[in-house]
Amino acid sequence: MFRAAVALQSPPLDAQAAAHTADACMRHYLQHELASAALYAQVPAMLEALHAHGLRLAICTNRDRHSSEALLANAGIASCFEFLVGLGDAARPKPAADPLLRALDLLGLPAAQVLFVGDSGMDAVCARLSQVRFAAHLDGYAARPEDLFPHLMSFDRYSQFTDWVLAHVAISEHPHA
Repeated sequence: MFRAAVALQSPPLDAQAAAHTADACMRHYLQHELASAALYAQVPAMLEALHAHGLRLAICTNRDRHSSEALLANAGIASCFEFLVGLGDAARPKPAADPLLRALDLLGLPAAQVLFVGDSGMDAVCARLSQVRFAAHLDGYAARPEDLFPHLMSFDRYSQFTDWVLAHVAISEHPHA
């Protein structure tokens, strides 16, 4: 991302200056911006509740592995996830199906047993191409709610999502109830 932004500078920087500037931006981002990133409200409670019900969690992101791992560690939630599939871990990034299919492979689960939670149009397309059900977080990157179609459910507060998931887990555990 930083290299792409530096490449757009006018007048253009020479290759050495461009690499130095991009590296300096990344260092600043990792040390300051990423370290102060806050979780959405209710995410720790959601993770705790899902974990308590034995649900398996993984991350599928277009963020690079290094900054993803740093973000999770800084937030204190890295141990909540079994796997992280980041930029470069699959042949093509989202919206292609490749990263989500890689996550399914690592989890050893078929698409029918997975719910992909996302907040962008790229996430919705990736889920559709992967034939994975999609839950749309409405307060994320999507410019318009319709960018998140098709989705099984949508939410703007993680407590809504948690309640929905736990209700559906209870139904699947007691299909005749």
